[in-house]
Amino acid sequence: MIKKFNSEPIDKKVAQAMVNAYTEEARKFPKSYTKAVWFPAEQILEMAKSMSEGKYDGLRIYFGQYTPDSLEGLPKTYEGRNTLLLVPTLPSISNDDEHRDDLDDIENRGEMCPEVCNGTCL
Repeated sequence: MIKKFNSEPIDKKVAQAMVNAYTEEARKFPKSYTKAVWFPAEQILEMAKSMSEGKYDGLRIYFGQYTPDSLEGLPKTYEGRNTLLLVPTLPSISNDDEHRDDLDDIENRGEMCPEVCNGTCL
């Protein structure tokens, strides 16, 4: 059975309200507050290429936080900030595991806001 997903865009007023609600809650924890994470098209397209070739069936996005051990090559100011981990998923091999994370191909290293907030509109 193929699931049908609603691919209609979210109205910008609804999106703004969602961002505002998150911001209001997240600002209670200013050290970890991250408004957005930007990933370059090249990185996303490389993942999409693997998906189009059939290696992956989707993408799971985990919320994470930078720890001292995860800062190699990053500004020290990222420590404690929230981030996103992009984890491609493999097709199921049985009915017990609909989508399996490929933990050998975890992506990160987007630009974070605050720090780099150029172009943000929400």
